[in-house]
Amino acid sequence: MRIKDFVKCNLNNLFYREYRLRRKVRRHLLPYYKEAFPVGKNTNKMIVFMADGRKSHGGLADRLRGIVSTYEYCLNHRVDFRIHFTSPFNLEDLLLPNEYDWRIGAGEISYNPTFSTPVYIDSNSRYPEADCRFQRKMAEKYLGRDFRQIHIYTNMYYADDRFGLLFNKLFKPAPILQSWIDENLQILGQNFIALSFRFQNLLGDSVDGKIVYSPEEQRELINSCICQIELLRKTNPDSKKILVTADSGSFLKEVSKLDFVYLLPGKVGHMDSTSQQDIQVHMKTFLDFFVLSHAKKIYLLITGKMYKSGFAKRAAKLNNIPFEEVEF
Repeated sequence: MRIKDFVKCNLNNLFYREYRLRRKVRRHLLPYYKEAFPVGKNTNKMIVFMADGRKSHGGLADRLRGIVSTYEYCLNHRVDFRIHFTSPFNLEDLLLPNEYDWRIGAGEISYNPTFSTPVYIDSNSRYPEADCRFQRKMAEKYLGRDFRQIHIYTNMYYADDRFGLLFNKLFKPAPILQSWIDENLQILGQNFIALSFRFQNLLGDSVDGKIVYSPEEQRELINSCICQIELLRKTNPDSKKILVTADSGSFLKEVSKLDFVYLLPGKVGHMDSTSQQDIQVHMKTFLDFFVLSHAKKIYLLITGKMYKSGFAKRAAKLNNIPFEEVEF
């Protein structure tokens, strides 16, 4: 990190960032809490990860890393942990508790400010080491407050080094999702590599991202990506199939013409911009995530203004498989 960036980052964390987080809580979350609302029935302190649509929660990777980091805090501090994930779908429709029961009914959540309080902790991926220190500091300060329920909105990632272990304690796929995963893994076999691409709206077919390339730039980008796919095929000759995942339907249509490429079925979508009615779109996102985690190796390919997504990286952590970022 350059000295200028270091100073800017640390001054922001020391003097402004915490104020900004508290301001977001006051403006966007506290108005939902009223003393006229009933108090909760839990006698032990409880921390609840919230994804209820009252603010932007990000995509699947953002949500999962926030869940896992909050769970680690609860384990370390011996606090009950729950997940209230209802937007844009109910998490229990696709993921079920594995070793730890994190479920909570809507009627068990209290919005009485004498009993409960909301907390918001964000992330800044430009400075990960300083960011993790800040997140831990905020977690210790605000999750340690004396309320029976603390409702946390977060995408913090300071527990990333234990992501796979903690995720697998919390979750297992619901039967309908597990069946879909098994079906595609049977087709792929055991010796495949996976390539992940995140274009946002560069190819003009997504609502996630404001920058759109010109038609000429789009064609050049697609061709460059296909060249990389061909190159990685040559460097992995033992892999008969290459799984390709992407957030662009037009890109997937182009790479489907390569006979050695395997595409998972389903419609592409983003979790923060897709309605509850499109449950198949959300199931497709989880399908990508779990099938990626069974690859021999995962590559994240990035060029130009493509997004450095954490989706594939956390899929690799699920089963502790090799992961590599390829910039070209």
